[in-house]
Amino acid sequence: MNRILPGLMALLALAACATAATEPGARGLNQYADDPRLGEETNRICFASNIDGFSLNKRSTVVLSEGRDDYMVEVTGSCFDLDNAQTIALDSPTGCLTPGDAIIVASTMGGGGIGPQRCLIREIRKWDPKAEKAEGEAKVETPA
Repeated sequence: MNRILPGLMALLALAACATAATEPGARGLNQYADDPRLGEETNRICFASNIDGFSLNKRSTVVLSEGRDDYMVEVTGSCFDLDNAQTIALDSPTGCLTPGDAIIVASTMGGGGIGPQRCLIREIRKWDPKAEKAEGEAKVETPA
């Protein structure tokens, strides 16, 4: 029995290493850490009723568009329907959307499934969709 225990422990240690390598990568805003489109943190999106679209929705992040301005919003935990969202509504007691407010997510129009999900906002960052193109254009140089 004493000889089996060290072998079993080594096998368990190897199994732990193997599963660590397959765990998913960064989540939330961390998956955009090196992305030039991700801007500075902001505490609010005022005139939240003017938000007219959303894109790049994943399990814990979404880009909200307000006219010419875009914002990357991270929600706390996982918002299970966010990556399949068909509609998003805002739940803010003031005219400004801030961390601690919520977005209401529905994955299908007109109901179905488990219904809308309320997801609390953790952080809001400016988002510049043109930053990626500008950086890519800067890298392309023509020889003199």
